Amino acid sequence: MRIRRKTAGAIMSICLACILTVSCADSSSVRGYTENTVFAMDASCTARVWGAEPGQVTDEIRRLDKELDCHKSDSDLSKLNSSGQGELSKDLKEFLEASAALTKSYPSADMTIGAVTRLWNVTGESPTVPSDREIETALATCGIENMRISGNSCTLENGSQIDPGAAAKGFALDKAREKLENMKAQCAVVTMGSSTLLYGKKPDGKDFSVAVRDPDQSGSHALKFTCGECFVSTSGGYERFFEAGGKRYIHIFDKTTGKPVQSDLTSVTVICKNGLMSDQLSTAIFIDGKAKLKEYMQTPQIDVIAIDQKGNIYASDGIKDKITIENKNCSFGQL
Repeated sequence: MRIRRKTAGAIMSICLACILTVSCADSSSVRGYTENTVFAMDASCTARVWGAEPGQVTDEIRRLDKELDCHKSDSDLSKLNSSGQGELSKDLKEFLEASAALTKSYPSADMTIGAVTRLWNVTGESPTVPSDREIETALATCGIENMRISGNSCTLENGSQIDPGAAAKGFALDKAREKLENMKAQCAVVTMGSSTLLYGKKPDGKDFSVAVRDPDQSGSHALKFTCGECFVSTSGGYERFFEAGGKRYIHIFDKTTGKPVQSDLTSVTVICKNGLMSDQLSTAIFIDGKAKLKEYMQTPQIDVIAIDQKGNIYASDGIKDKITIENKNCSFGQL
């Protein structure tokens, strides 16, 4: 079996062309801009901050990484997975409860799928295609009802394992926003590859410009859009996958089959005022595909941009007029 794995990279890039242009012409317009980059939650995290120190933001994200990274044996979450029960820190409890509540309304992205993701190990060094029996055994442990929280204690029943990958970056960005508010920062862009926080007002007074990568062409963009302060998350199967027997297996899983999802969408972007919601719902929408896309586009509090396998772009009414298509092979579609 030949296996090829593409390494992780940015699904979405933040374009600050206007700011950078102003910076070249008049440095006073970006006074106070500093930047810091760390590696956390299996991604390169960059905090670009105006009017405050970015190190406090990246330190906060690294702190949360030590609690939420299920791939680090000494993290709080890994200890919970290992023992099946334990006392929760304030942040871990908040994360688990918030993600579980969202799963009850939008069940496709379920953090209790950890036994399945560990079995396939798509993002690890040695991904593999397991047997149907192995998948069936792992799948039996999945279900948000297997996670029980009482006070500050959590119990994982039926061998359930937590994989926070669908929402952890968004949650970390929620906490980064709180840190920026406490520091009274003027403006910030905090990006963690597939999830980004756009905070405050740009020094030039204009909206942020966000470019969504073309799923079919590495390094190019399918579209860009403008927006104010918000969280933006993009999910797709084109960055993390492996190939075996001529077939591609991506890192996003269908909890009804225990296998990597075969979505008719190639990219889903969610824009909203909550980081965890933008992160987790972008994954849920990608899993559910076009069949439920119209329903999601009518969901309050979020804007959705989705691209299907034919290059059709579908966008919520609240964001559609702010989109500029960059790829000539893409165009707006109708559901």
